[in-house]
Amino acid sequence: MLRPALLTLGLLALPIAATAASFPCSKATTPTEKAICADPALSALDEKLAATYRAALERLSGASPEEGAAGAAVKADQRAWLRDRDSCRADAACLRRAYDGRLAVLSFRSDPATPSPAGRYVGRFDHEGFISVAAIALRNGTVAVSVSGAEPTAGRWVCDFSGIGRLDDQERLIVGTPDAEGGGLILVAAKDGGVVIPDLEPNRAASGYWCGHNGSFIWTYRRAP
Repeated sequence: MLRPALLTLGLLALPIAATAASFPCSKATTPTEKAICADPALSALDEKLAATYRAALERLSGASPEEGAAGAAVKADQRAWLRDRDSCRADAACLRRAYDGRLAVLSFRSDPATPSPAGRYVGRFDHEGFISVAAIALRNGTVAVSVSGAEPTAGRWVCDFSGIGRLDDQERLIVGTPDAEGGGLILVAAKDGGVVIPDLEPNRAASGYWCGHNGSFIWTYRRAP
């Protein structure tokens, strides 16, 4: 018997009222659930999406002044996506398109069908293998962002920050509330497709607060494959 995750798995760790855990196909009730259960390829897509969703939430976890905000935003975004997915009802082609697009988003890529205004900041970015940025586009035009890493030789410091980013009038991505207390970060898109966390006072303050001794977010990050 097929047991697809159906992604009505309550989006993991949400209150019970918002959940509908994985269930046997014998309990499928909606046209969408029945269509997924009837189609092995759709069932496999659903299971893959559930695993990708869990991995994305784990990647976005981290200490920050907006602790939990990035993960909570992705969960809310997933609920909205589920409503759109269910509007496909039993249309298998529509469901495949919905899953393919959502898999791209949860894999830190852009969905070509719904480009994000902040698309230059969406993706995975790396600085010399020891600190990285990961950013997921949300349906409201904001971006869920995580920046984390550790000193590369002996792990003498660790940086860990996550929050919600919004474009400002200079096309910078403002994550959290950048200030002298370390409340957020400012990211700038690089011409080569990467991103930069520039040497600005709010970024120095965030480095001092959310990194260990002498750790820093202030690097140039290349886009990862």
